[in-house]
Amino acid sequence: MVPVVVDKGDHCFFDHPLDHVPGIVLVAGVLDLVRAREPGRVDAAGGRLRLSLTFDRMCELGQPVWLRGEPVAAGDGPTWQLTAVQDGATVCRATVGIGAPAGPAGSAGSAQAAMSGAARGAEAPADPALVHRHRPENVLVSSAVRTERASVLVPPPGHRLAGAGVHTPGALIESARQLATMLGHTAHGRDADAQMLWLSLEADLPTGLPVAVPLELRWEFAPARGARYPYRFAVVDAESGERLGRCEIEVHTLSRAGYLKRRAAK
Repeated sequence: MVPVVVDKGDHCFFDHPLDHVPGIVLVAGVLDLVRAREPGRVDAAGGRLRLSLTFDRMCELGQPVWLRGEPVAAGDGPTWQLTAVQDGATVCRATVGIGAPAGPAGSAGSAQAAMSGAARGAEAPADPALVHRHRPENVLVSSAVRTERASVLVPPPGHRLAGAGVHTPGALIESARQLATMLGHTAHGRDADAQMLWLSLEADLPTGLPVAVPLELRWEFAPARGARYPYRFAVVDAESGERLGRCEIEVHTLSRAGYLKRRAAK
């Protein structure tokens, strides 16, 4: 088993005081483990990362969290099945598949898009309050161009989710989480203090894509199921309109009072 690093002094994941371990910490732990076990593959140019997580229960602060699992047979690259465990109970289950890098044609296409995207100006970041962030450097999505789309912002150098000149899977997932949070308020009318708890995450993302390639998240509307809603996003090259990947985050939204009641009953 491998421990998940939960550092409340990390200004990326613990941007503001929290009473639980946020889902993105578990996502980062899963990616870190697979990155260590499959050196070079998670960030390979022209590759793909397929990630599926379900969140069984809230992960608490102050108790160790462990990841256990093993590789399983797969068709186009390594696949790992992992479980996050805390105090003997499962808090999260994950399957991670790493696709083989594309051939020379795919690499050339990315390079051409990178050159054309380099000339784009900086996008205005979203209001931190709408994406539940306090620190400006942690806002990884722009103000919505329209209700259904927003630009992906690149983390600054040294940021926990920044890569070596590439869009990282962790940063793309956090961008999608932030847009889902913003849409909860702007499109679905949730109160400013509403709590959105992750139920599941499904992602199919490019790896090793240069940050000069401008990306957008485009919301693919789906009907809500009461307080549960699947926010589905296409990851798109903002210059060419080419669809490069997808990310879906299903959340359960609670009022502040409902959230406090749930926490008191744990």
